[in-house]
Parts: sequence; C-alpha cells; structure tokens
Amino acid sequence: MRIEVVAFVLGGGIGKRLMPLTKDRAKPALPFGGSYRVIDFVLSNLIHSRIRKIYVLTQYEPRSLERHVLEGWGPIFGAGRYNMIRLLPAKSGADSGWYTGTADAINQNKRYAWESRPDIVNIFGADHVYLMDISLMNDFHLEKKADLTISAIPVKIELAANKYGVLVVNEDLKLIGFEEKPSKPTPMPGNENYCLASMGNYSFNLQVLIEELVIDQYKKTSSDKQQILSDRYHYSSHDFGFDIIPSMLWRKRSIYVYNFNDNYIIGAEQNEKAYWRDIGDLDEFYKANMDLTCNTPPINLYNPRWEIFTRSQSLQPAKYTGSSSSIHNSIISNGCIIDNASIQRSVLSYNVKVLEGAKIEDSYLMGDNIIGSRSIIKKTIVDRDIIIPGNAIVGIDKEHDKKRGFAISNEGITIIPRKYRF
Repeated sequence: MRIEVVAFVLGGGIGKRLMPLTKDRAKPALPFGGSYRVIDFVLSNLIHSRIRKIYVLTQYEPRSLERHVLEGWGPIFGAGRYNMIRLLPAKSGADSGWYTGTADAINQNKRYAWESRPDIVNIFGADHVYLMDISLMNDFHLEKKADLTISAIPVKIELAANKYGVLVVNEDLKLIGFEEKPSKPTPMPGNENYCLASMGNYSFNLQVLIEELVIDQYKKTSSDKQQILSDRYHYSSHDFGFDIIPSMLWRKRSIYVYNFNDNYIIGAEQNEKAYWRDIGDLDEFYKANMDLTCNTPPINLYNPRWEIFTRSQSLQPAKYTGSSSSIHNSIISNGCIIDNASIQRSVLSYNVKVLEGAKIEDSYLMGDNIIGSRSIIKKTIVDRDIIIPGNAIVGIDKEHDKKRGFAISNEGITIIPRKYRF
C-alpha cells in the first residue's frame, strides 16, 4: 500500500556533553567514521525507506550543518514536488522564534506537514548512529491504528538506569507508562533483565500531532521540571519526551512501541541487527567511532544495498609512501597521506598527513590534520585543522594534557579542541 509520509529531522541540538567538539558546530554536523557527518545516518535511512519529503530543523551553530545538507544532499536527493529536502532554521516573525524544545520546533513548522496531508508524520533526531528501515516502523504504526508509535531498543536494566527514557508497555506493546531516566527501570514484558529505552523516533497520526501541539502551545513555558510535574495542565517545556507523550498518555491516546530488534535492512548480517548508538557524550562518540575499527564491526558501512550517503570533502585517493608504513584495523579516508608511520585501531578523516615515524593508536582524527614526525598520539580525539608538531606526545600523560588546555573525558580520552595551537 502506498502511503504519504512527511519527515521532520531535529538537527538543532546544542550537545553540551560533547563540548569542546560542539563549541562551534551542531551535534549532527560532527564528522563521524572518517567520511560522514552524524546526520547522514538518519537522512540515508529515510531515503532507503522511500520517504522523500524531508524537513531538517536547525538552530544552534547551524552553518556547517546547513552547508553539508545544501551542498551534499541537494545533488544526491534532487528536487521536486514529491522529492525534496528542505532546511527550516529558527527564525523571527509571527508565530516564530528560537525553538524552546523539540515539540515547539515542530509546532512552529507544523504547516509544512499539514500542507501535504500525509498519512504519517515521522519525527526523528539527527544525533544517533544506526541503520533502520523506517517503513517497517510505519507499517507497524498503521497496523496498530496508533495515534503515535515510538521506536525503542531493549537495553539492560543496569545500563538504562538514570540514563534513558524508559517506555513501559503491556504484552501487545501498547504504552502504559513513561519513566524519565529512572533509577530502577521497569522491565519489558517477557524479559526481566531488559527494559525498552526510547530512541526518540516517532510516527504520528497527522491530526493527533496537530491537536497535541496546539494544546501544548498554550501552556506556560517552564524549565522547572518539578513545576511541570506538579501542574502539567498549565506548564510545559515543550519537549516530546517529557511533555507531549505523558500528556497523551493522560488523555488515553493510542500509543504503541516499535521494538527496534524487529527491524531489519536489506543486505545486513545477523551481527549488525539492532545496532544503535546515542553519541550524547564524548565517551559514547569515541566508542562509536572505535566500533568501526573491529574486524567485524557491529554496523556495516560497506553494504551496497544500504549505502550511507554523504558530501565528500576530498576526491583524492589515500596514499602510503615509504616501505615501513604499518596500518592495522583502521579507517583511512580520501586525501590521507601516510609516510612510514604506524596507524593502529584508529579512524582518519579526510586529508590527514602523518609524517615519518609517527604513531597513532586508538584515536580519531577528524580531518585536515598534520601529525609531525615521530609524534605519538594515543586514545585521543583530534578536532579538524589541528597541526601536531614533530616529537609531540598526546594522550599518554593525562595531567600534562590538562595543563596544555586539552579536555579529558570521564573515561580518560584526550580531546584536542578546534583552533588549538601548539
């Protein structure tokens, strides 16, 4: 059955826990995996799922994100009445202004959904790394005749505690409760060791979405969660997870939960099933990149039937010079030149030059870097345009790294921020 779908991609997040990497860029614009930006994953999923009307909402530090979408995705996607991707930045004017929450962002742009009269409105975040056939979730939504369907991933109870929004469901996967980062999450039916963590991806019935947004619009804006919890009828932070979904539950809307474990994509192997990473902080961002260096990565970037599209920032091939370069379990992107150097379990983005005798281990270089001769880089994220001089040592002595002005993550990863000069 052919259905009409409009998708909104929320790309305006500040990403405070990813500072300093997000100091001058939105979280979805972060370089990832050597060749991509984080937003490429959700946009590729939408295209492969045959969803061709996409609006990208931007707000915080939007320049690099907007350039990436306009220059990269415009040519990939084409343009037309039934085939389009459009940027919707926060703006001034009647019924507009700085978005105060995810629901407010959609509310200010709801006319773009209403114009098309779609069967389903998809609302997805742009800051997660995963592969998903969204059409299967939409089929589930229609089958259940749901007002709202939320995608969720099973997570071990101890890992979800105090970290994820947890969805409480009955045996039919109908939502009966929502827990905001609980210390003791409610287990999912049939498995007491796992709970269902919200992925922040939604399939809405159009009429229901408009009604809920209008109701929320007239509530007083508050950032005080206790005030909101004590009087949801009058106060809201205009967020889908914290405000809209609990209010819909209170009004007994028909809400179902789609188990991401039931999703599959064409050409995927069993070990790739249900891979999803929330790159909300520096350590999760680092781990997601390091996942790609495994012998058998849990996410396959080389599946020709589910390609991750992007805007290439270099057309030159990678080059290895000298006779003693050593590369193991690493990703080397276009434009890189490796000169008698050692690269172990690392990801090098576009146009990285590694000079003679340098050693890079367990690190992510975000592009346009020069690593000087005989330098040692270990367990480090190097932001773009950083030049590391010869004989430098980074990532081994964390106290020394701190004194030099580098950030150190909770799990001891060194981050060299953009515009740093040695």
